[in-house]
Amino acid sequence: MAAIDVSEVQKFILSTPPFSNLSTAQVTTLLTGISVSYVRQGQTLTLEGEVATLHLIRRGACEIRTPKGALVDQIADGECFGVSSVLAQNPDGLEIVAMEDSLVYRFDKASFLTVIAQSEAFALFFKHTRHHRSRKLLRTQSGDINTPALQLSTPIEQVMTRQLIQAIPEETVQVAAARMTEARVSSILIVEGKEEKQRLVGIVTDRDLRSRVLALGITADLSLAEVMTGEPATLLPDSLVMQAQTLMSEHNIHHLPVVSAEGLPVGMVTAADLLRHQELSPILLINQIHRQASVDSLARVCKQWPILIVNLILTDMKPADIGKVLAAVSDNLTRRLIELAIKALGEPPMAFQFLVFGSQARSDQSLGSDQDNGLMLSRTPTQTEEGYFAALASFVCEGLGECGIRLCPGNIMASNPDWRMTVAQWRQVFSNWVTSAAPSALLNASIFFDIRCVYGDDESVANLITEVQKDVAKNSLFLASLTRSALASKPPLGFFRHFLLESSGEHKHQLDLKHQGLALINDIARLYGLACRTYRVGTIERLEQAIREKLITPDTARNLIDAWDELNGLRLDAQRRHWQSSGKASAYLDPSVLSPLERKHLKATFATIKDAQEIVLQRFARGYA
Repeated sequence: MAAIDVSEVQKFILSTPPFSNLSTAQVTTLLTGISVSYVRQGQTLTLEGEVATLHLIRRGACEIRTPKGALVDQIADGECFGVSSVLAQNPDGLEIVAMEDSLVYRFDKASFLTVIAQSEAFALFFKHTRHHRSRKLLRTQSGDINTPALQLSTPIEQVMTRQLIQAIPEETVQVAAARMTEARVSSILIVEGKEEKQRLVGIVTDRDLRSRVLALGITADLSLAEVMTGEPATLLPDSLVMQAQTLMSEHNIHHLPVVSAEGLPVGMVTAADLLRHQELSPILLINQIHRQASVDSLARVCKQWPILIVNLILTDMKPADIGKVLAAVSDNLTRRLIELAIKALGEPPMAFQFLVFGSQARSDQSLGSDQDNGLMLSRTPTQTEEGYFAALASFVCEGLGECGIRLCPGNIMASNPDWRMTVAQWRQVFSNWVTSAAPSALLNASIFFDIRCVYGDDESVANLITEVQKDVAKNSLFLASLTRSALASKPPLGFFRHFLLESSGEHKHQLDLKHQGLALINDIARLYGLACRTYRVGTIERLEQAIREKLITPDTARNLIDAWDELNGLRLDAQRRHWQSSGKASAYLDPSVLSPLERKHLKATFATIKDAQEIVLQRFARGYA
């Protein structure tokens, strides 16, 4: 135990949430009996006896582990441990293991509990911290993370619908029924109060309309106040799926409003929502896709697409595996649309291949991915045959758009006649790109050189790739030009490794994880992929192949793979949060939402990319930027 400079401690905690919100008197109380200790790397603290109190990391990093060594959480500068010990006597027996030499402040238990009793906001912060780590512990203890137990422990806010239909008690049953029909919902929430503070007072469901109005032959001019269920059962957003199921069972209800602490409605959960949460899986979705006989029915089935992605993210599936799952769903959806097009248009007049490019080809799609595709024909079509393939391509591309895979803003789609070509024409186009150093050629190379066949015999595509690689091998100037183009963008790190954030606009003070991170690694991997003798289309697969062919050191490649995993995980989680709050996907991240340790990891990740870019520059462009 070391001597402590109380003024230094006070200065630090006044800049650290939630301590920074305490009054001067509360800070004085908290500092009573405080001590400081050094924890050596690898040292384990068992939170018992006098150690069973709150600790604040001044400098360093630690892991929270179970008695069996399973990782629960990682924390660093400005974060606390011992929360469960002081609030609940550490029922799970958690231990602290120092990841590096760390300087730690230890608060006196009695002083800490005094401040907890004085400040509700302070107490709530640590209650949420404990709840957050309890959820992580539950995931750690699950043998299979995609288990019913994990699904039951999901917060209800991850499942609920946020688009609410509301009415006031004085409105009539007829008006409410019309609004429910228009919105295609089975319930309407009854609220009272000012517009921004409308408190939930009741609910009317389809069953209420049947049993309380239609069955009794009552006029539809009746007010909602006379038929609603008043003061209905509700849950808070951080309640668990298990609690929702239990409450529905106890009250024999199928609709459960979700309200804020102030009683304001924020969401709705139905029995169908819970069933989808429990049963939705990629295999189920693919099976449903192949049973549909129209684009409209496919579009209805594919409304589950974002929910599936959110579920995959919440189960902590590896980002690379999520990409493969989504590519499998996209591939099957594309094939089904082609089958429906052929059924509508008749058998194709010649063999053809449906090509996909970009993220679908690499199998790293995410929420909000658009489509990039084209057609390869076995010979030059007649005017009539060209009309057939134009209709087929439009059917498929527009169908994908209706099913949630948005149209390409750059019009790189089979519906564009520029991207419907014969085998020979595709071969010539790729050859022209390799022999040209024009910016447009380099841009096309960054898109079209990620290519995969999802329908038809892929031998022609494999031959095309082989010929392209031969062209690249003969043309070092092309690879050098592509390298310089790829390295024009840099990771968002400034002096002293501070993040370079967006300076204006909708995403001010945020990081673009896609274009400032993942795309840079994809570009590096593509360069190595083109230099390899064996072609691979996925980013990780390209880096692994480059190791096998000794084009890259194992350490550099594995660091890039780890960086890709880290950024992809952050992007998916950011997209999940944006989608659940706004219905839109965004790959932008506000780094302030990350813990200090997560920010440290993210800076190291960007530094890894920067180092790899320097290596690529030397290898493929002879050091000339």
